[in-house]
Amino acid sequence: MPASLDKRAVIGSADPDEEWSMALVPIKGRDCAGCTACCTFPPIHTEKLQKPANTLCPHCAEGQGCTVYSARPGVCRGFFCGWFFLAELGPEWHPNHSGVVIRSETIEDDTITLLVMHLSPFLVSEQFAGMVGAWIEQGVGVEFERLGPPGHLPAKMRINELLEEAVAARDLREMQKMFAWALAHIDRNHTWEPDPTPVRSALR
Repeated sequence: MPASLDKRAVIGSADPDEEWSMALVPIKGRDCAGCTACCTFPPIHTEKLQKPANTLCPHCAEGQGCTVYSARPGVCRGFFCGWFFLAELGPEWHPNHSGVVIRSETIEDDTITLLVMHLSPFLVSEQFAGMVGAWIEQGVGVEFERLGPPGHLPAKMRINELLEEAVAARDLREMQKMFAWALAHIDRNHTWEPDPTPVRSALR
Protein backbone atom coordinates (compact mmCIF):
# COMPACT_ATOMS: atom_id res chain seq x y z
CA MET A 1 0.00 0.00 0.00
CA PRO A 2 1.17 3.61 -0.58
CA ALA A 3 2.66 5.95 1.98
CA SER A 4 0.60 7.43 4.79
CA LEU A 5 -1.47 10.59 4.75
CA ASP A 6 0.22 13.78 5.91
CA LYS A 7 -2.55 15.38 7.94
CA ARG A 8 -0.59 18.60 8.35
CA ALA A 9 -1.56 19.54 4.81
CA VAL A 10 -4.82 21.31 5.56
CA ILE A 11 -6.64 24.54 4.97
CA GLY A 12 -6.80 26.54 8.17
CA SER A 13 -10.20 28.22 7.99
CA ALA A 14 -13.54 26.63 7.22
CA ASP A 15 -15.44 29.91 7.12
CA PRO A 16 -16.07 30.85 3.48
CA ASP A 17 -16.12 34.56 4.36
CA GLU A 18 -12.69 34.50 6.02
CA GLU A 19 -9.23 34.60 4.51
CA TRP A 20 -8.02 31.02 4.38
CA SER A 21 -4.47 30.15 5.35
CA MET A 22 -2.55 27.03 4.37
CA ALA A 23 -0.76 24.94 6.96
CA LEU A 24 1.74 23.96 4.26
CA VAL A 25 3.01 25.56 1.11
CA PRO A 26 1.82 23.62 -1.95
CA ILE A 27 4.33 21.12 -3.30
CA LYS A 28 6.76 22.77 -5.67
CA GLY A 29 6.04 22.12 -9.32
CA ARG A 30 2.36 21.36 -8.89
CA ASP A 31 -0.13 23.69 -10.55
CA CYS A 32 -3.72 23.85 -11.76
CA ALA A 33 -2.67 23.30 -15.39
CA GLY A 34 -5.93 24.76 -16.64
CA CYS A 35 -8.15 22.89 -14.17
CA THR A 36 -11.10 25.05 -13.10
CA ALA A 37 -13.01 22.47 -11.01
CA CYS A 38 -12.89 24.67 -7.91
CA CYS A 39 -14.54 27.46 -9.91
CA THR A 40 -17.58 25.23 -10.33
CA PHE A 41 -18.38 22.78 -7.52
CA PRO A 42 -18.25 24.85 -4.29
CA PRO A 43 -20.88 27.40 -3.31
CA ILE A 44 -19.42 30.85 -2.62
CA HIS A 45 -20.87 33.25 -0.07
CA THR A 46 -18.79 36.39 0.24
CA GLU A 47 -19.66 40.09 0.30
CA LYS A 48 -18.63 40.64 -3.31
CA LEU A 49 -19.27 37.25 -4.86
CA GLN A 50 -22.02 34.69 -4.41
CA LYS A 51 -22.87 31.62 -6.42
CA PRO A 52 -24.65 28.30 -5.79
CA ALA A 53 -22.99 24.88 -5.72
CA ASN A 54 -22.17 23.14 -8.99
CA THR A 55 -22.42 26.36 -10.97
CA LEU A 56 -19.59 27.90 -12.95
CA CYS A 57 -18.36 31.17 -11.47
CA PRO A 58 -19.22 34.09 -13.76
CA HIS A 59 -15.56 35.10 -13.69
CA CYS A 60 -14.20 31.71 -14.79
CA ALA A 61 -12.89 31.05 -18.27
CA GLU A 62 -13.11 27.26 -18.52
CA GLY A 63 -9.77 25.62 -19.16
CA GLN A 64 -7.96 28.86 -18.37
CA GLY A 65 -8.85 30.23 -14.95
CA CYS A 66 -10.08 33.34 -13.18
CA THR A 67 -10.64 36.51 -15.17
CA VAL A 68 -10.54 38.67 -12.00
CA TYR A 69 -7.58 36.86 -10.46
CA SER A 70 -6.09 39.86 -8.64
CA ALA A 71 -9.49 40.74 -7.11
CA ARG A 72 -10.68 37.19 -6.27
CA PRO A 73 -12.06 36.65 -2.73
CA GLY A 74 -10.02 35.13 0.07
CA VAL A 75 -11.99 31.90 -0.13
CA CYS A 76 -10.67 31.48 -3.66
CA ARG A 77 -7.14 32.64 -2.88
CA GLY A 78 -6.78 30.13 -0.07
CA PHE A 79 -8.22 27.03 -1.67
CA PHE A 80 -6.01 24.30 -3.04
CA CYS A 81 -7.22 20.77 -3.57
CA GLY A 82 -5.47 17.88 -1.84
CA TRP A 83 -3.36 17.06 -4.90
CA PHE A 84 -1.26 20.14 -4.09
CA PHE A 85 -0.36 18.86 -0.63
CA LEU A 86 -0.14 15.07 -0.63
CA ALA A 87 3.29 14.03 -1.87
CA GLU A 88 2.24 10.39 -2.24
CA LEU A 89 -0.12 11.31 -5.06
CA GLY A 90 1.37 10.99 -8.53
CA PRO A 91 0.47 13.03 -11.64
CA GLU A 92 -2.34 10.58 -12.42
CA TRP A 93 -4.24 12.08 -9.44
CA HIS A 94 -4.36 15.56 -10.98
CA PRO A 95 -8.06 16.40 -11.41
CA ASN A 96 -7.57 16.96 -15.14
CA HIS A 97 -6.51 13.33 -15.51
CA SER A 98 -8.40 11.57 -12.74
CA GLY A 99 -11.70 13.42 -12.68
CA VAL A 100 -11.31 13.41 -8.89
CA VAL A 101 -10.89 16.43 -6.61
CA ILE A 102 -9.63 15.77 -3.09
CA ARG A 103 -11.46 18.12 -0.74
CA SER A 104 -8.62 19.44 1.40
CA GLU A 105 -11.09 21.01 3.86
CA THR A 106 -11.80 17.59 5.42
CA ILE A 107 -8.24 16.29 5.85
CA GLU A 108 -7.98 18.01 9.23
CA ASP A 109 -10.79 15.75 10.51
CA ASP A 110 -9.06 12.47 9.58
CA THR A 111 -11.28 12.30 6.51
CA ILE A 112 -10.52 12.22 2.80
CA THR A 113 -13.43 13.38 0.66
CA LEU A 114 -13.04 12.34 -2.96
CA LEU A 115 -15.25 14.46 -5.17
CA VAL A 116 -15.75 12.37 -8.29
CA MET A 117 -16.42 15.03 -10.91
CA HIS A 118 -16.80 12.50 -13.71
CA LEU A 119 -16.30 8.78 -14.18
CA SER A 120 -12.90 7.95 -15.65
CA PRO A 121 -10.64 4.91 -16.19
CA PHE A 122 -8.59 6.11 -13.22
CA LEU A 123 -11.34 4.94 -10.87
CA VAL A 124 -10.65 1.32 -11.81
CA SER A 125 -6.87 1.67 -11.67
CA GLU A 126 -4.55 0.00 -9.16
CA GLN A 127 -3.22 3.44 -8.19
CA PHE A 128 -6.66 4.62 -7.10
CA ALA A 129 -7.59 1.42 -5.27
CA GLY A 130 -4.19 1.20 -3.60
CA MET A 131 -4.33 4.72 -2.21
CA VAL A 132 -7.93 4.41 -1.01
CA GLY A 133 -7.06 1.08 0.61
CA ALA A 134 -4.04 2.59 2.35
CA TRP A 135 -6.14 5.39 3.82
CA ILE A 136 -8.74 2.92 5.08
CA GLU A 137 -6.05 0.74 6.65
CA GLN A 138 -4.72 3.80 8.49
CA GLY A 139 -8.15 4.52 9.96
CA VAL A 140 -8.74 7.58 7.80
CA GLY A 141 -12.37 8.13 6.87
CA VAL A 142 -12.91 8.00 3.11
CA GLU A 143 -15.96 9.54 1.46
CA PHE A 144 -17.13 9.53 -2.14
CA GLU A 145 -18.87 12.75 -3.15
CA ARG A 146 -20.91 13.36 -6.29
CA LEU A 147 -22.31 16.49 -7.87
CA GLY A 148 -26.00 16.74 -8.56
CA PRO A 149 -27.69 18.88 -11.19
CA PRO A 150 -26.37 22.44 -11.63
CA GLY A 151 -27.34 24.64 -8.70
CA HIS A 152 -27.81 21.71 -6.31
CA LEU A 153 -25.78 20.66 -3.29
CA PRO A 154 -23.52 17.60 -3.60
CA ALA A 155 -24.03 14.28 -1.82
CA LYS A 156 -21.47 12.01 -0.23
CA MET A 157 -21.15 8.53 1.24
CA ARG A 158 -18.62 7.06 3.66
CA ILE A 159 -17.14 3.92 2.11
CA ASN A 160 -14.86 2.52 4.86
CA GLU A 161 -17.30 -0.11 6.05
CA LEU A 162 -18.15 -1.16 2.48
CA LEU A 163 -14.50 -1.76 1.67
CA GLU A 164 -13.15 -3.11 4.96
CA GLU A 165 -13.14 -6.79 3.97
CA ALA A 166 -11.92 -6.21 0.42
CA VAL A 167 -9.06 -4.02 1.66
CA ALA A 168 -8.02 -6.60 4.25
CA ALA A 169 -8.02 -9.31 1.57
CA ARG A 170 -6.21 -7.09 -0.98
CA ASP A 171 -9.06 -7.92 -3.35
CA LEU A 172 -8.79 -5.36 -6.14
CA ARG A 173 -11.76 -6.66 -8.09
CA GLU A 174 -14.06 -6.49 -5.06
CA MET A 175 -12.86 -2.98 -4.24
CA GLN A 176 -13.67 -1.87 -7.78
CA LYS A 177 -17.15 -3.41 -7.49
CA MET A 178 -17.76 -1.47 -4.26
CA PHE A 179 -16.51 1.75 -5.85
CA ALA A 180 -18.98 1.34 -8.71
CA TRP A 181 -21.84 0.41 -6.39
CA ALA A 182 -21.29 3.41 -4.09
CA LEU A 183 -21.16 5.93 -6.93
CA ALA A 184 -24.21 4.45 -8.63
CA HIS A 185 -26.11 4.40 -5.34
CA ILE A 186 -25.51 8.12 -4.80
CA ASP A 187 -26.44 9.02 -8.38
CA ARG A 188 -29.63 6.93 -8.46
CA ASN A 189 -30.99 7.28 -4.95
CA HIS A 190 -30.04 10.66 -3.55
CA THR A 191 -32.65 13.42 -3.51
CA TRP A 192 -30.67 16.45 -4.62
CA GLU A 193 -31.21 19.59 -2.56
CA PRO A 194 -31.37 22.90 -4.44
CA ASP A 195 -28.91 25.59 -3.41
CA PRO A 196 -30.88 28.86 -3.36
CA THR A 197 -27.77 31.07 -3.46
CA PRO A 198 -28.16 33.67 -6.24
CA VAL A 199 -25.36 34.46 -8.68
CA ARG A 200 -24.13 37.95 -7.84
CA SER A 201 -20.81 39.67 -8.28
CA ALA A 202 -19.39 43.10 -7.55
CA LEU A 203 -15.90 42.09 -8.70
CA ARG A 204 -14.28 43.92 -11.57
